[in-house]
Amino acid sequence: MFCRICGRKSGNKRECERCSYFLKHGTDEFVIRKMLSDDKTKAIWAKNEKTAEDLAMTYYDHLIETYNQNQVKKYSKEHFGFNTFVDGIRLGLDIIIPLLDEEKKTEVDEKIKSMINFRKLKDSSQ
Repeated sequence: MFCRICGRKSGNKRECERCSYFLKHGTDEFVIRKMLSDDKTKAIWAKNEKTAEDLAMTYYDHLIETYNQNQVKKYSKEHFGFNTFVDGIRLGLDIIIPLLDEEKKTEVDEKIKSMINFRKLKDSSQ
């Protein structure tokens, strides 16, 4: 089966994982189609993927060291994974937010709030 939005192979689902991710996080189908057809956006995504891997390789050992072995042993895998996920998000925000002017910071805050609210509504309706 192929994704109804982008046309990529999607296994036995109507949307591929990437399009499904965007839909789940509040992105409109029209916007997804537009992003996927935009070469500039695709180039940014490819660069971001490499940057994310580079940052992960740079900070992973340091992050593991900050969670001393006793802490790691008492955490469940889910708790440890969640904490490292939060640290990754924090790193991204720490890099980007200081570079924004007040107007853009407000836009980013509003987007984050809308994503959180969308997810809360979706989770509560299930």
